[in-house]
Amino acid sequence: MAFILAIVLLAADRYGEMVSELRGFLLAGLTPIEQVASIPKTFFKEFDRDIVDYDELKRQNQILKTEVLLLKAKQQQLINLKQEVARLESLLGTTGKIADHTVQIATVTQFSQNPISQFMTLNKGSKDGVSIQDTVIDANGVVGQIINVAPYSARVMLITDPDHHLPVRIQRTSQRGILKGSGYDSSELNFIPSNSNIKVGDIIETSGLGGVFPSGYPVATVTEVEKTGSAPYLKIFTQPISELNKAHKVLILKPEAISPQTLKTDLDYDLNSSLNQTETGD
Repeated sequence: MAFILAIVLLAADRYGEMVSELRGFLLAGLTPIEQVASIPKTFFKEFDRDIVDYDELKRQNQILKTEVLLLKAKQQQLINLKQEVARLESLLGTTGKIADHTVQIATVTQFSQNPISQFMTLNKGSKDGVSIQDTVIDANGVVGQIINVAPYSARVMLITDPDHHLPVRIQRTSQRGILKGSGYDSSELNFIPSNSNIKVGDIIETSGLGGVFPSGYPVATVTEVEKTGSAPYLKIFTQPISELNKAHKVLILKPEAISPQTLKTDLDYDLNSSLNQTETGD
């Protein structure tokens, strides 16, 4: 009977208008119900889309954080490279003062500064032509001298080491003395007579005596001058000019070998000059 009723209704809908009006009335009544029934589906779709959007935002945020981290790491590398370039330029700027010395740049690999022994280790050794007594400087002044050499490393005794003695002179007055390390990131200037004209702030430089250190390199600054009674010499305290605690790149100075031919030429020139002066005097 349900089947027959369905056939009758289909025929009436096809050929009559009464069922069509009834269907329109029913559809109009069902529309609000359908809208209410579709609310959970619409809410679920919106919620699912929000979840997808949130996950996408989280993923993009994580990507951005990673990119920011990488950029910051690269920025740190760039800053470090910039500082490295500045240090190298500062070091290379000192080579203009070097006439009779070969120069090579070395990196500080180890640093020790205790009251008994003050030294640094460099990444250059005998394979690089480094020898004992070679002078080591930074962009500011003298650091020390090579005391031990291995194939790929070398040890530098700092000018503040208690066993280090360096022939120096006062830059302003040219008066000579001996700079001795005191072991506490400082040094003392010895054998300066009590009547000498020395002041706080005077620059102490290498004198070149002894043939180990080249002449004219700044070493220390006078920080204190004491005169004790009738003592023949002043007690003078100095501070190193070089940045011993911060040095990362340094220069190793090696005197250039003088060939016999060059030495003969120099002697001939001096002899000829003397003879010319003698003839002029006559």
